Amino acid sequence: MSAIYADRLESMVAEVKVRAARPEHVWDERALDWPLDKQSVVVEVGGYTGRWAVQMAWRYNPHLFVFEPQPWAHAVAQAALGDAAHVFPYALGDRDGEAPMGNWETDGCSLVNVVEWTETGRMCEIKSAFKRLGIGKIDLMLMNIEGYEYVLLPHMLDCGILPRRLMMQWHLFGDPYGAIMAQHWARLENLGYKIVWTYGIMLTA
Repeated sequence: MSAIYADRLESMVAEVKVRAARPEHVWDERALDWPLDKQSVVVEVGGYTGRWAVQMAWRYNPHLFVFEPQPWAHAVAQAALGDAAHVFPYALGDRDGEAPMGNWETDGCSLVNVVEWTETGRMCEIKSAFKRLGIGKIDLMLMNIEGYEYVLLPHMLDCGILPRRLMMQWHLFGDPYGAIMAQHWARLENLGYKIVWTYGIMLTA
């Protein structure tokens, strides 16, 4: 983490906790309301600075795993969560290696939208990462990865990783009419998933 962020770490952690205490939208409220307890396994793919993970830790104290490839955001999430979660400094993907990321240092950092300022982040293939970490049954997964869901989701399903509950934020750049998103929804339906609530591309469970 760069010195400028190290100097601001304390204030950024405080900001995360303030935001966690006040859900901002109706979908933020819905994203917290699940039949979970301290035995539940919760995974966040694309944790950013940890707001949702902090909320889940406060509410349920589950076995919580967070994946965030931006070093500064990972550091904030780790500090905000402390011992309440396992926070990992890499993205989950369909392969191991390094990957270019656009919109670096923002909450829109993306593995697919790399037309603007680009840095490189670490990626680990999801099945091997979960095996290494001992993640099996997943009670709830939140995936918010700025367009890379179109790559990771089918790969995850191909690997037989089927969270009991799945929340997704969808991004329509590269799929302006939502046709590819609809194909993924159809595949999830064929696997037995049912939409329990939806706010469209903002968040669907």
